[in-house]
Amino acid sequence: MKKFIYIILISIGLTSCSDWLNVSPSTEKDREDLITTEAGFKEMLYGCYINMTDVSLYGHQLTYGSIESFAKNYCWAFAPNYNYTDNSVRPTIDAIWTGMYNTIANDNSILKDIESHKELFSNGEGEILEGEALAMRAFLHFDLLRMFAPVYTGNESKIAIPYVETYESKRYSHISESQVIKKVLADLDKAETLLKGANDPILSGITRVLSGKGNFLANRQYRFNYWAVEALKARIYLYVGDKDSALKYAMDVINNGPFKWVSESDLTGDHPDRVFMSEIISALNVPKLSTSYTTYFTSEKYSLTDGYGNYGLNVFEDGNDYRYLYLMTNNKQKNKVISCKYDQSPAGSSAMKEETVPLLRLGEMYLIAAECNISSNPTETIRLLRELKTHRGYLSADKGIDDNANGTQLLEYVKKEMRKETYAEGQTFFMYKRLQLGAIPAFSPWWSGATYTMQPSYYTFPLPEAEKEYGDIPKS
Repeated sequence: MKKFIYIILISIGLTSCSDWLNVSPSTEKDREDLITTEAGFKEMLYGCYINMTDVSLYGHQLTYGSIESFAKNYCWAFAPNYNYTDNSVRPTIDAIWTGMYNTIANDNSILKDIESHKELFSNGEGEILEGEALAMRAFLHFDLLRMFAPVYTGNESKIAIPYVETYESKRYSHISESQVIKKVLADLDKAETLLKGANDPILSGITRVLSGKGNFLANRQYRFNYWAVEALKARIYLYVGDKDSALKYAMDVINNGPFKWVSESDLTGDHPDRVFMSEIISALNVPKLSTSYTTYFTSEKYSLTDGYGNYGLNVFEDGNDYRYLYLMTNNKQKNKVISCKYDQSPAGSSAMKEETVPLLRLGEMYLIAAECNISSNPTETIRLLRELKTHRGYLSADKGIDDNANGTQLLEYVKKEMRKETYAEGQTFFMYKRLQLGAIPAFSPWWSGATYTMQPSYYTFPLPEAEKEYGDIPKS
């Protein structure tokens, strides 16, 4: 992937009213040059992906950074009492808002002209590019909704965030949560149609390297490919409580996608696969990830245990669990268990496993399907959970899943596995929010069963002050 960074100077709600969209003449001229060529459009899309890897977004804070701290997955608490307006916390929250909408603006810069420039492309690449851009816009808006609006269930009509669909100088009105979801799904529906119609290579089972014009179609797992759209739909439908649809899309990925369970042999040797590459549906290639690993995961504050007891095994339950055995390091001198998921040894020039931060993975699809079956088909829930745990190294016949587990117990199994499956990937906090948990697992020097009492407000980030002052927020 060519690392071209194309940044439009955009601010939504963070500057004066007259400065909502500030594009310098030179930057706008650069854009006009880019949209005259196939290579230009591709560079713009690459730039959007690169923007997503910024440390304020998925290159740190929204995957293994502060969002994991909010889920109490580290000893370190970035905002100990969820005081998001504290001077030490507020800049990080505001940077997330700014960075997300900045990336959306760049994305809309592509979508503004791609349909009228399809003649520049061949082999369906124009449709694939547009499909990816639409999926990215949906992905970013959905995460903004999960962060900056109350939990969806019970708040569907509450005014939430702007859904920015155009590239123009204007203020964008905040709309209700249900309206945001409607627009997210509309973008994904169109993306699905485009990617399928253009025969996204991943539909033929091609996930990584593919020779092609400009290599644009290579490494589909590092893009918003067709199956990423399906997986994202499953995640979204579960979030809004439509379990039938969530189950449909999760099982489509499970049954028809090209993703295979990682084997234990992949996790050992000179170049261990610490991201379970064959299971990744979509990920980001994050430059200098090794530097970030050294910065954060060699620090005790990113530890899973507190120094008084082996809390790591209390989370992972079984020392044979691949996610514990191969993705955690145990410093016995300091009694610290720290993720080594992002300590990724180079795996050769044909793969990028040394710079990978997962966004969507196969295990999550199993857990979505398992949760959706709890009421209607608990036997299927048990089957899905056992299949997942079989491929995570659990040796017992029942894989730790009781044949007679009731609905409450089955949900507990799902919650535990989701925390293990997506540890340091930023999904645990959103699961707790979706389930409206009033208490979550917490660290304690003396008792690994401790919980932290949550308030509904803890699950929602505050809008930036400038957005509250200048944004187009309906009075209701």
